[in-house]
Amino acid sequence: MLFKTKSYLILTFFALLTFSSCQNEIADNPNPDSQETIVPNSVLANLMVNTCANDGTLDDILDNANCISVNLPVTITVNNITITINTLDDLQLIQNIFDEYDNDDDILEFLFPITITLNDYTEIVINNQDDLETFIEACTETSDVIECVDFQYPISFSIYNSDFQIIDTVTIENDAALYAFLDNLDDDNQGAVLASLNFPVTLVYANGDTLEVNNNQDLQDAINAAGDDCNEQSDDCDMEDVRDYLVDCPQIPTLNGFTPTLTTFTFHESNELTSLYEGDILLSGTWDIAMIDGQIHVFVTFSGFEDFNGEYLVVECGDDELVLQQGDKTLSLSKQCADENSFECFTDFDATIVECDSNYSENNDNTAVFNLTQAYANCIQPSLHTVSYFETMADAETNINAIANPEAFVNTIDPQTVYVRVELNTTGQFEVFEIGLAVENCNTDCTEQQIDTFLNNCIWNVVNYNGSDDLINYNLNFNNDGTVAITGEEISITANWSTSLTGNGVVLEFLNVSGPNIQAITGSWLVIECNEGRLKLQNNNDLMVIERTCD
Repeated sequence: MLFKTKSYLILTFFALLTFSSCQNEIADNPNPDSQETIVPNSVLANLMVNTCANDGTLDDILDNANCISVNLPVTITVNNITITINTLDDLQLIQNIFDEYDNDDDILEFLFPITITLNDYTEIVINNQDDLETFIEACTETSDVIECVDFQYPISFSIYNSDFQIIDTVTIENDAALYAFLDNLDDDNQGAVLASLNFPVTLVYANGDTLEVNNNQDLQDAINAAGDDCNEQSDDCDMEDVRDYLVDCPQIPTLNGFTPTLTTFTFHESNELTSLYEGDILLSGTWDIAMIDGQIHVFVTFSGFEDFNGEYLVVECGDDELVLQQGDKTLSLSKQCADENSFECFTDFDATIVECDSNYSENNDNTAVFNLTQAYANCIQPSLHTVSYFETMADAETNINAIANPEAFVNTIDPQTVYVRVELNTTGQFEVFEIGLAVENCNTDCTEQQIDTFLNNCIWNVVNYNGSDDLINYNLNFNNDGTVAITGEEISITANWSTSLTGNGVVLEFLNVSGPNIQAITGSWLVIECNEGRLKLQNNNDLMVIERTCD
């Protein structure tokens, strides 16, 4: 949409016919072609009026009314934040505050009095919200206003007397002055004014293109064409790009300036269309895209969201917004790609689960029971993530053939990779991560003395604590005197350790572990798997794996 000049200068239409100049000051001029005069209320005159009328849609975020605009500067309160809007560019400040939180009610209040301007540039002082609501409620869309073309100023008119002699030249500098001039062409008190536009005149289109016209008929045709093509597709729109844009991320829909609360549209490759409404209500439908007469059309069909249904023409393409038009309905789709932080934990964590097989052999047919949900246990937030597990990447990406019981999965090969599909509940966007599965020889027959010997050699690290490697940066140095020096994450502490033999097996106990985070290892841990470089420990429902590093 072309930004119209919002100047509130009202042209004082000086005495066009009440001049008192001498006859010799009247220029002789051959009678102009009658087709070149601007006839009041003619098709051309009305087209010019519609072209220069005040565009009230530019500040709809302020007043939600397309037939009025609010004079700037104006002071407002948005969600209890007071700001002053000095220019149209400052309206982005309002949008930024609205976008800060997804689950709040956005409230905008004016500091009255304010002044509003109608399409005909009439200015009205508004003293309170009730007066403003009266205008907003009475406001209907003015379909005659042409928003996609404007005049390149200045332009000028020649004024004639009844003998078709030029008596004056009027120069117009902006839309408001042109509107006033055209309104005065048919003055009841003074009779019709004879005026012709001085050509050439340049028109500026919404996409920045310009067109020079040289007579009334060309001007009328050009404005008509612009009015017909206000929804003309941008040269930047390409059908494949539009399709990629739609399926790339969930979209936030805005229909005629209204955005449903916590609502996203997800355009699937399969042409399924789903929507999360108010964060948890799932609506479904279909979508399609087609090239018709050289223009890109998008078809939307929803069950339960009928206001958005229909065939839309793609009128504007951008990196972060797609604008669709259907008659007087404008549907804007803004990308709602997931915040990288939503998947950061999964990306940073190298998930590996090791289990043992009591019948372990070297022929690679070893199997064990794996609890896949442990791998990313500390990353998964049920309110944010929906997690499912798959044996192939293709199944994970298409969300088919999910592993039925991920808490008791038996591997089919050793080693094996399984795939985790993590989907955001709010937007439907997903990413796929891997879990490495490995089977070791079960050996729980280590003696207490053997375990002591293992621990007294080299440095040990907690590589897995209930599925997380958050403690891996702490180095545990076991000493013969029963102390364990713990360093890492900017701490250095000394705790105590001991082993003992119980009826269930060897128990490793940690005492006096007072450092942040690492204190989680405090307690008595039963050794359930044992080899020289790796111990798997259990303390009630907690599982911990420590591994040895020897440099």
